[in-house]
Amino acid sequence: MKKRTALHLLICYFLIMNISQAQKKKFKRFSYIDGFSLCIPVGLGSVDGELGKLTTLKPIYGIGIEKGVSEKINLGLYLLGGSVEGTENNIYLENFRNDFFQIHLNTYVNLSRLFTENYKNDKKTEYKFYSGIGLIWFHTDVFDNFGNFRRTTADGTTRHTALFQKAGIGVGNVGIYYTRELLIPLGFRIETKLSKRFNAFLDLEYNFVYNDKFDGTTNYNLLNPNIIGGENSYSNTANDGWIGCKVGVRYKFKSLTLENQRGI
Repeated sequence: MKKRTALHLLICYFLIMNISQAQKKKFKRFSYIDGFSLCIPVGLGSVDGELGKLTTLKPIYGIGIEKGVSEKINLGLYLLGGSVEGTENNIYLENFRNDFFQIHLNTYVNLSRLFTENYKNDKKTEYKFYSGIGLIWFHTDVFDNFGNFRRTTADGTTRHTALFQKAGIGVGNVGIYYTRELLIPLGFRIETKLSKRFNAFLDLEYNFVYNDKFDGTTNYNLLNPNIIGGENSYSNTANDGWIGCKVGVRYKFKSLTLENQRGI
């Protein structure tokens, strides 16, 4: 009796192992990791500061390289450039023009893959969230509403000499320098497949500039640079930023597909 029971248990064990192995071979899990991609974004940008509140849209453009590091995460290195403008007619009675370029490294989290169990690489549209860090170089000139020059972020002869220092080697015409500051981009992307290699995308993003002089204002007191704020201050915020809406295409050189057996 004991031998028969042991034999039955042994037979059941082998049956379960065979079924398990058959399931592993039948049901497969795939990981889709993007290879290198070339991205070309273009769009419109506007400033968020004292001398403008998303009122004037100007063209921006760039180029980037992306690489998947996992099924759900891509890294992207981007170079963007353009200009933004703004006008304030209530308090400052001024307008400005800012020319800038920036380089930043973004981390893209694929929300479609993150929240989809047993993701298959046949979805036409994907949603991504991204953030990163970078540097921005900009030059801002400010004028009054009659066209008279007021100040700049890179001219040592203006009233903001102590606050708007030139940084780095001169760029452009003689006497014009670009100020360098820290940048933190934050955005949302909708991406649609056009073909096996080409994707189209729409980016909505906000770029935090770690300084208040992006629009040519400052939160330091004009009469005493050691005082922050007050009635003689040109600013009521700590930092400026710019918002962008971009469309673009992404060309994938290849995608790496990893096949894994279930349970391994």
